[in-house]
Amino acid sequence: MSSDDEPQQTATAPEDRVPLKQKFAYSSGLIADHYAQFGVAWLALPVYNILLGLSPGLVTTALAIARLWDAITDPVVGSFSDNLKSKFGRRKPLIFVGSILTGIAFPLVWMVPEAWGETATFVYLIVAFLIFYTCYSLFSVPYESLGMELTPDYQERTKVYSIRFYISAFADLGLPFLFWMGSLAIFASHLTGVRLVSVGVGILIAATGIWCAMACTERYQKVAKKQEKEGIFHALKSLVKNRPLLIIVSSISIYIFADTSMRALEPYVHIYYIYGGDVKTGALLDAANRTIPVLFLLLGAFVVHVLSNRFDKHHMLLACVAIIFFSHLAIYFTYQPGHPYLTLVTKPFYAFATAGFWVLVISMRADVCDWDEYKFGRRREGMIAAVNNWLVKVAITLAVAASGVILQFVSGFDVEQGAQSIETLERIKFTYVAVPCIATLIVFVILLRYSLSRKRLAEIRQELETRREAV
Repeated sequence: MSSDDEPQQTATAPEDRVPLKQKFAYSSGLIADHYAQFGVAWLALPVYNILLGLSPGLVTTALAIARLWDAITDPVVGSFSDNLKSKFGRRKPLIFVGSILTGIAFPLVWMVPEAWGETATFVYLIVAFLIFYTCYSLFSVPYESLGMELTPDYQERTKVYSIRFYISAFADLGLPFLFWMGSLAIFASHLTGVRLVSVGVGILIAATGIWCAMACTERYQKVAKKQEKEGIFHALKSLVKNRPLLIIVSSISIYIFADTSMRALEPYVHIYYIYGGDVKTGALLDAANRTIPVLFLLLGAFVVHVLSNRFDKHHMLLACVAIIFFSHLAIYFTYQPGHPYLTLVTKPFYAFATAGFWVLVISMRADVCDWDEYKFGRRREGMIAAVNNWLVKVAITLAVAASGVILQFVSGFDVEQGAQSIETLERIKFTYVAVPCIATLIVFVILLRYSLSRKRLAEIRQELETRREAV
């Protein structure tokens, strides 16, 4: 074992610590982010396909068009945020405005008139997605940028993202229930219920985003003010040369593809494969599968929090990805028609490793910002967040699109038939397992190439603080 790989334990300097109140405020922003991003991703197919009858192919085409638009808006917002010299900071003003606009735009996505035909509904969905994702970019890019700037310390970054994960693990419990909540008898119809629930989600997005913007501190604001403005294309050109960044953001996006493809197919597996077409009971099982393992999510984040004081993030991350792979693989044997409780067997292992993955990989993304400044002489968390966010959105869209293709063309799924054929259900189950397994294996191979250890990052920080003031 090399000196870089030996277990080490160092104390975080008092000036590098982020106050607990600020950790909670920053974490609240992830509630807004997740309910905006995953709320749309998880509701798009069930609402527009199951409730409105729009084909899965058209729903995923609308999402793909929105992703092309994101290719413009995310870098524009990232570059604007990096170059902003407001007295309130580079990130906080945009987070404040963006969260309010996103909260307004979210319920509008689901307000298409039921009487409209397929073409009109499809056009409405495209326009609604373009408006929503423009607002979401204005919030999400500076929000992710802010997290990378809260502390320059290797360990404290992991603590910040551990707290963020604890908060989001509880808050995200509501996400899987959004579609089910719309089916409650208190609403005139399932679609009406989803629309009213979405209004509440919009209020939540705005409120949590505003708190994040008001309570957090930008530590690199003074350093950034001394930078000359940098154009979008120049920034993108140099970021492509940042190998550690490419490893991290590609791993995140491919993992998101694996997770989203599984979650997009999950309602269909639970409703049709496990329960033979019972939408209400299957939706409840779907929600239970995403909420019952929450204790293991918290345990995973806590274990990573503790072990990060001694072990390198990179090695712990590889271990988490390996556990995720085998958890996906085991699903093929634990999902059996008429046996809903068996679906829960692998979820604790998956939840434990997923928590570790997210705490570690996002903390490592913040570390990569230091390497970027060391190599190119600039703090540009905004552009790094923009590249990461866009790749994540592309991954989500590709996953949902792949799910739509699988449902419509590969499996032969037809919502009008109700109960599906055995052959269709087996094809859905196979792809439900195979796609995330293959993607997770690719992530493991990519991460083997990551080279920034704790020792190397300490050397980089020391060098940066000889070039400019400490933050």
